[in-house]
Amino acid sequence: MSAGQAVFLVGGRGSRLGELTAETPKPLLPVAGRPFIEHLLAKAVREGFDDLILSAGYRHEALEGYVGRWRGAALRLSVEPEPLDTAGAVAHALPLLDDQFLLVNGDTWFDFDWRGLGLSEGLSGMVAAREVSPADRYETLDVEGGRVVAIRPRAALASGVINGGVYRFRRDVFAGVHGRVSLEKDTLPRLCARGVLGAEIKDGDFVDIGLPHSLAAAEQVAGLARPSQPWVR
Repeated sequence: MSAGQAVFLVGGRGSRLGELTAETPKPLLPVAGRPFIEHLLAKAVREGFDDLILSAGYRHEALEGYVGRWRGAALRLSVEPEPLDTAGAVAHALPLLDDQFLLVNGDTWFDFDWRGLGLSEGLSGMVAAREVSPADRYETLDVEGGRVVAIRPRAALASGVINGGVYRFRRDVFAGVHGRVSLEKDTLPRLCARGVLGAEIKDGDFVDIGLPHSLAAAEQVAGLARPSQPWVR
């Protein structure tokens, strides 16, 4: 049974990684012997997502080789004409999107069952959240009754609940988005203020590859180091 559509945000410059992304887009940096994006795509396909979209920008030409069929799933590329930030990039892909879709940060590995992230009545978006320690690198979420009631700025916290970079959204969330708009700074706070942003706290390996030390740490994450089936396209 199809799990539906999964969209991957792969358009960022990755400037915090310095020279590593001067010629290579961040999602194509190698982790455990494969481009990082292939780990994400393989997980999506294993879980039954059969309509995959790469929302690309910086060095998008390097991703064009993935277009077509990837391990049995349809894969399409949406290229932003200029840097549109995260929500702007999703809005640019609107003609390709289903009424509901999974959205995944292309620089984050969060290993839980993506199929189980759903949207209940009255919610426009759902965030897969995770408890981390320490939490000083991230904005934190206040979650009550399955809804995000506040998004807190970064602070020197010993622990906290953070946005894990995997979401489910209704398509109409992005219908009024135009130009350069941030998902994290604009769209999520707007949904939170309206009381229509949910959160499910998940367990599972979590790592982002946005900094040199976290990119190196990704090599030690079990789900990345030991794929559950042979690598074939």
